Amino acid sequence: MILVRCIKNVYGETVEVPLDFMEARLLFKVNNFYMAEQDKEGHLVTQDEEGEPHIIADSREILSGDSWFHEHFILM
Repeated sequence: MILVRCIKNVYGETVEVPLDFMEARLLFKVNNFYMAEQDKEGHLVTQDEEGEPHIIADSREILSGDSWFHEHFILM
């Protein structure tokens, strides 16, 4: 298990059926900690605020300092 801390809120979109109304929802909250693990393909996977799994990085992004992962999370 790998502990990560969110350093910038991450939002996703949801679709409300039957209205197909797009609405932003908070996936990862700034300053919250999340437990992550690497899957067989090397992706770093964690669960959002609602318990849904998400890939937040691949093995190259974890090592790269200018990736989406490092914009939103830090390794603890």
